Amino acid sequence: MTPSGVITALGIYGGALAVGAISSVLPFVSIEVFLVTLTLANGANLPTATAIVLLAAGGQLAGKLPLYAASRGIARVERPHHTRIERLRQRLLRLRSTPHLALAASALVGLPPFSVMATAAGAFAIRLPWFCTIVFAGRAARFALVIAATVLARR
Repeated sequence: MTPSGVITALGIYGGALAVGAISSVLPFVSIEVFLVTLTLANGANLPTATAIVLLAAGGQLAGKLPLYAASRGIARVERPHHTRIERLRQRLLRLRSTPHLALAASALVGLPPFSVMATAAGAFAIRLPWFCTIVFAGRAARFALVIAATVLARR
């Protein structure tokens, strides 16, 4: 389905929420491309842009919460998967001293990859309220920058 098809079916607000959630679990769906297309097609006054940013960030958080919850349970997985999980944990161990900062950087700029960090956050025992706050704020800031850059480039 194209961005215009999503907007026709769900409206701009429902589309921002739905594409945010879908793109958080399906890597080939890009929320950034959707936001740029939406901004170019409809313009972006401040109240509309703010609502779109908040809904897209909320959708991203909603899509990542099940992954976070699943990774919290992975810490208790028995063999044979335990060995693979431990190898991944060792690779990510260098971020262990600053997991909140790594999650925030990932949510904002995408490095380390956001999908990896959002999933690893559960294994790193980042508490749920912190996870929600960091992910929502980081993604909202990222999406606000995407919309602002689109508006500026359009002028």
